[in-house]
Amino acid sequence: MEFIATTITEHIRHQSEIQGKTEGKIEGKIEILENLYIQGILSKERFEEMVAPLRKKLSEIATGKIENRIS
Repeated sequence: MEFIATTITEHIRHQSEIQGKTEGKIEGKIEILENLYIQGILSKERFEEMVAPLRKKLSEIATGKIENRIS
């Protein structure tokens, strides 16, 4: 049973690392879009259109409703 508990603990740790990396990538994409908006490269409408699905993914990851994958 000790081996199984260790394996489960390692799996949970690994999933947390993946989740953190995924969140970081999404937050990085949002930051890039924010900078493009601030520089006037993206309109407000286009910015909101592009950032909405990223924010949705972050929300879903936070609530555990999706697998932690990013395209």
